[in-house]
Amino acid sequence: MAIRKKMETAPQERLEADRKRLELLAAQCGEEAGLHRPLNDVVGGVITGIPEETDLAQALSDRETSDILVHLLDQNREQVERALERVREGTYGICEGCARRIPEARLKYQPAATRCVECQGHWDRINGRTA
Repeated sequence: MAIRKKMETAPQERLEADRKRLELLAAQCGEEAGLHRPLNDVVGGVITGIPEETDLAQALSDRETSDILVHLLDQNREQVERALERVREGTYGICEGCARRIPEARLKYQPAATRCVECQGHWDRINGRTA
């Protein structure tokens, strides 16, 4: 019985560690990219002076890329939190799309998975997401 209990807590421990890591990465990325500061501060006054078009375009592109990265990290964190909630509810490992068991290999590869591969693919197509 103790072995079974240890196996059940392993996904939760891994998910908690993933959640903390993703929160830290998103915060560091946002800070490094200056997403919490005005664009003018980030590009060193380029906007108030006579901007070189390429400098401004690069700064805007860099900021957009960083913003997208932080958004993706935040989405991954939310997925981990949903998986943790399912662990607490006792529904971890059950597909939220078809209610069948998610294969162990998928959960080992992607512990935050809340859908089987087939249902995830269907959800991604409906929501316009690509792998």
